[in-house]
Amino acid sequence: MSGGMSGGMSGVMSKATRIETWRERLLTIATVTATTALVWVWASSQTRQSADVTCEIHFVPATPESQIVEPTEPITLRIQFTGSKIAVDRAIDAMNGRTIDVPVGTAGVPNESGAHKVMLADMLAQLPVVSESGAAVHSVQPSSAGLAVETLVTREARVTARFGNARAGGEVAIEPSTVRVMIPSQQLAGIPDQLVVDAIVPADTLAQLEPGRRHQVEAPLTLPPDVAAIAGRARITPAKARVAFTLDSAERALTIKQVPVQISASPTQLASHAVRLAQSDEYLANVMLAGPEPLLRAIERGEIKSTVAAIVTLGDADFEQTSVRKPIALWSLPPGVRVVSVGGLTAIPTVQVEITAK
Repeated sequence: MSGGMSGGMSGVMSKATRIETWRERLLTIATVTATTALVWVWASSQTRQSADVTCEIHFVPATPESQIVEPTEPITLRIQFTGSKIAVDRAIDAMNGRTIDVPVGTAGVPNESGAHKVMLADMLAQLPVVSESGAAVHSVQPSSAGLAVETLVTREARVTARFGNARAGGEVAIEPSTVRVMIPSQQLAGIPDQLVVDAIVPADTLAQLEPGRRHQVEAPLTLPPDVAAIAGRARITPAKARVAFTLDSAERALTIKQVPVQISASPTQLASHAVRLAQSDEYLANVMLAGPEPLLRAIERGEIKSTVAAIVTLGDADFEQTSVRKPIALWSLPPGVRVVSVGGLTAIPTVQVEITAK
């Protein structure tokens, strides 16, 4: 009896031992497999890789209120990163297709006034988004960028109102009466001690106002032309002022859709040459005139005999060429009428003139 029981127990234990052994083997296999997979994943992530990304770098002032930085537009870069897969992927996510603002004075970018050359690979390596990725900058195109930093100096200026050919009566109130003008430090030598800024009330605004009544308009601020030519890229803060005035007389604005262009030259040269305007320049489009209302109304109705025209003049030297681009030199207009803009621009327009010998 006891022998049978002993044999039965031995068989049960032997079976249990075999099951336990298989469990240990399976656990060992699973552990080895998992470890192998982890090692493979780790090794894959650490494999050295490279990738190209395209992004934009925008150099910006460290203190916008007192600096100007050029170029003002972002620079497009093509960067090759190298490193582990994880590091390169981080760099791609941080940079590819993005515009990164880089204040001067950071990442090795100079902050001092003047012209500078920035080595872009060195600068990129110091950017937090790059250094934190763990990737290395292998190459960058272009390799360098020119940078100009200007320091602005603030001057106070008195505001005065300008009304063109219109007349304002009574008290003219301007708010604010003084403004801040920020001028590049290199240009200060030519700036007068008593600085004045013009609040120019546009002619088309004046044309819509009723004379004899008090008006209040917002006018853009600008430096007088002689100062503006010296001051370069000066900034005026605020950029506009509110002008209150009584209008005594006003100009009217009139836009003519097409104004013919005429050529003036020596009769001798015209006798020996054929001169014509390029077809697209035979007329100037959308010419805005300003002047006394009666005169402009007469032009509008066709009651003035003389034709409104733009005149380009050719000198003897121009006839030595077959094609020349010339600015409008004169305007055929009634007395008291002036040109405000052409095609919405105040710059003097130019036309192409074709010249052939007869």
